[in-house]
Amino acid sequence: MNPKSSLIHDIDKRKTNRAMKASIEEKLLDGPRLYKMSCEAMKSGLRIDHPNANETEIHALLIDRIYGSR
Repeated sequence: MNPKSSLIHDIDKRKTNRAMKASIEEKLLDGPRLYKMSCEAMKSGLRIDHPNANETEIHALLIDRIYGSR
């Protein structure tokens, strides 16, 4: 196994162990935390794609990306 594959395997193993040891409360809180992190990452990408957009426009673009055009 090359060093990169070994590192990825070790990270995956640590994440799996953490998830298995987490209490039910932590597991329930992880969903909203991950959703918030994903939204922030998407907003960062939208800011790059739309450098002149203000926060209201970025929010509208995020909603459109999540739910699609209506």
